[in-house]
Amino acid sequence: MELRFGAGLLGHYARGYSVRRVAELGARCEELGFDSYWVADQRWMRDVWVSLSAAALATSRIRLGTRVTDPYVRHPALTAVGIASVDELSGGRAVLGIGAGGSGFREMGIERTRPVTAMREAIELIRRLLAGQEVDYPGELIRFRRGALEFPTRRDIPVVVVARGPKLLELGGRVAEGVMIASMASPEAVRWGIDHVEAGRRRAGRPAEAVELSSMVYTSISDDGAAARWIVRRGIAAALFGSFPSYDFLAASGLTIPPDLWALLEARRLDYPRLMAAIPDAFVEHLALAGTAAQCAGQIERIVQCGIRHVVLAPLPVDELNVESTIVPFAREVIPRVRAAGIAV
Repeated sequence: MELRFGAGLLGHYARGYSVRRVAELGARCEELGFDSYWVADQRWMRDVWVSLSAAALATSRIRLGTRVTDPYVRHPALTAVGIASVDELSGGRAVLGIGAGGSGFREMGIERTRPVTAMREAIELIRRLLAGQEVDYPGELIRFRRGALEFPTRRDIPVVVVARGPKLLELGGRVAEGVMIASMASPEAVRWGIDHVEAGRRRAGRPAEAVELSSMVYTSISDDGAAARWIVRRGIAAALFGSFPSYDFLAASGLTIPPDLWALLEARRLDYPRLMAAIPDAFVEHLALAGTAAQCAGQIERIVQCGIRHVVLAPLPVDELNVESTIVPFAREVIPRVRAAGIAV
């Protein structure tokens, strides 16, 4: 299977970047040869479906995905409408990236209850609706009463489960076309994630080629190593905050959360400067790529050797207003080096 590369914008860029700029970045990624482009579904920022629609109109080849939407904030039937509409507009290039979510839950009084059940039921309902069925779905968490989409859709829009927890990774192996292992950048952590995906896949009796293994990596490329290592802590902080209090993925890398960082996470206040300052250096080594293009390429080569087929860049440039400062060297220096290494996948 050919090794593929993608790029995705983290949620806070939807606050700082206009819809037009998000679309232009998608076009730039296509021009640079990326295979996929992902936009976050971050509440109270610019709408993911509007942004992906704009990107669809600005591109012609690159796949377009949500990274991620969730089964709680919108009814999954409406998610089916959204992804099918983007797929139609883009000429069949949409990918549904779905995860357990968290953005906007507090403000709307939403509780993230039984995420594995919620995700499984959402995927089942979405697939049936995309298949053109009239559906009566009396799920444990998700219900839909004798309804159907009122326009033709592509029934095989791929579903990618994006997760870092073991049970959701296993669910992805059981039911999804792809699983994106989130925010792990060391061979130890990636192998742990793959093991859980493979356990789910084998339990469902699915062939290995049925599930594309991908990895989302926080990345900052800069000759200023200290600045790059600092800024990627923003992504790590968000991952730690969103996963609280379950940190199996850290144990896979031999990491434990120090008491001062735990206290900040337990307070449930997303104070980025304080959280970033409390993140140990070892976390950066295992959960992000930071440094020169050559250093980042070497680290990606190691995780690709674990079996990853699709590497998705989550850029965190030193200058946050200039995502191109990470995307361009990644495309021009990192991707060719990794491909030239000839790693079998």
